[in-house]
Amino acid sequence: FCIIVNMQSSKKLGLIIKLLIVVLSFWFLYQKIFDNDSIEEIKLQFLALFDNKRSHIDLFFVFGLMLVNWSIDAFKWRFLISRIEKVSFWLSLKAVFLGITVSMFTPNRVGEFGGRVFCLSHADRIKAVLITIFGNVNQLIITLIFGLVALVLFASEYSMSVLPSLFSNTLLLTFFALIIIICLLVGLFNTSRFLEVLTRWKTLKKYTEYCQTLDVFTNRDILAVLGLSITRYFVYSYQFFMLLKYTGLDISFLDSMIMSSLTFFSMSVIPSIALTEIGVRGSVSVFFFGFISDNVLGIMTAVFSLWFINLVLPAIVGTFFVYQLKFFRT
Repeated sequence: FCIIVNMQSSKKLGLIIKLLIVVLSFWFLYQKIFDNDSIEEIKLQFLALFDNKRSHIDLFFVFGLMLVNWSIDAFKWRFLISRIEKVSFWLSLKAVFLGITVSMFTPNRVGEFGGRVFCLSHADRIKAVLITIFGNVNQLIITLIFGLVALVLFASEYSMSVLPSLFSNTLLLTFFALIIIICLLVGLFNTSRFLEVLTRWKTLKKYTEYCQTLDVFTNRDILAVLGLSITRYFVYSYQFFMLLKYTGLDISFLDSMIMSSLTFFSMSVIPSIALTEIGVRGSVSVFFFGFISDNVLGIMTAVFSLWFINLVLPAIVGTFFVYQLKFFRT
């Protein structure tokens, strides 16, 4: 009898949490889009993109790239999580969308981990979180590497006017960038060894099982994940480039890659919460792209469009899959 009561209580609590996720998600989106007068001009510019019939096919392609972007991420997560639970691509894609939904209103988008792992049926959730973090770290390292390369290229062109004297020496900056990139890659390919060292500490010995979670990934696995991360990075960057072109910027793909890589790099090292991400991303983008164009409205519109297409729409889609979340297992 007690088991039945507990099951019923768990179901009710689970239902309340799911409803709360949906309500908070739509509340956040309403606050950021509809109840935000500071971006009124940007919203009008964004809607104006759809008035140009000649660009409808191109815009359709941009929206299609959103599906490609998150499908790659879903495939990558499925590949990683398969070590502890076999899931279908469709389930992994729903988990990715759910992660976006939950992350919208959580600090630093930490809700993404919960949105994904609570879709799993029997895998250990702590291990699932560690694997999910490992996948995100792979993507972060690609962002840092491309950002460092872009910083070297940027410094060679603009260092005298905006960067400290250290960065005016392109050769020295290139050397430091290479050292950092090598350290990042060495650290990534030896993550399991690093965790193994940590388990030698008496206070962490009881977590040995979890620290060994990443031992199952070979160097070939990590290379495959890095390849998917690079592909996703280029898809996202090209999407941004197309949006910048649509909003009136006369810019080459190379210049767009340099400035967008610096923007993504800065966003990855600047702590922020989801509620302020648009403002921070917009300010950083205007700073870097301002060296190429003075079309501030166009830059901000492209940033808003990128955010709307890649986060808002998937977050809305994710609310339809909230039923998939399994907070309590029976």
